[in-house]
Amino acid sequence: MSFLRYVACVSFPNSRSYSHCLQHFNDDAVDAISLFNRLLQTKPTPPAIEFGKILGSLVKAKHYPTVVSLSQQMELSRVTPDFVTHSILINSLSQLGHITFAFSVLGKILKRGYLPDAITLNAFIKGLCLKGELHKALQFHDKVVAHGFHVDHVSYGALINGLCKLGETTAALQLLRRVDGKLVQPNVVMYTTIIDSMCKDKLVNNACDLYSEMVVKRISPNVFTYNALINGFCIVGRLKEAIYLFNKMTLEKIYP
Repeated sequence: MSFLRYVACVSFPNSRSYSHCLQHFNDDAVDAISLFNRLLQTKPTPPAIEFGKILGSLVKAKHYPTVVSLSQQMELSRVTPDFVTHSILINSLSQLGHITFAFSVLGKILKRGYLPDAITLNAFIKGLCLKGELHKALQFHDKVVAHGFHVDHVSYGALINGLCKLGETTAALQLLRRVDGKLVQPNVVMYTTIIDSMCKDKLVNNACDLYSEMVVKRISPNVFTYNALINGFCIVGRLKEAIYLFNKMTLEKIYP
């Protein structure tokens, strides 16, 4: 973003200029912080949605510590956060492994009468999985689903990945069966994660069955799916099938 454009943005404190400015942020955290601080000094204070746009741009760039710091500045400046800014803060705290603090923010959301959406709940499950606390992530999932809340493919992808990393391929497949068509529609990431785990366990026939199931359900395999199967065939010495699959992959214009 050019300096003149930046000056124009901060010199005309209105919703349109802020939004136009944000379109040119890209990954420049310095500009984002400068604009955030200018918003805090603006009288009357802009609505929380304008702060949320800046925090959202920083989250996309994975500047999680910065988001936490700026959220604290909002609180000190007595800017009342809305649901979106709370959700962004929860995501950042979860990514940093500060799950306890994230839950305290969730408490604030509930006190204000908001109900957490799938994106917010995903953040907790992903955060717990990143910390290696898969058991807690599964417990949290079961509790929120039992209370009528919903999580989406992001959470199930994280849980399936966590189970496979622990060598719990059977449990991962059971989770896939449990949610299939009921809670979410399984996607290529979920299937590929389990196929890869099966291949590493030398359960290549099972992996092939799951691959066939994908095709029947019109879930298109990607390069990672094919790579997992090719590696699996190589591990068990079925080189002809590995070559066949490689050629099939090339014909479908999927390149390693």
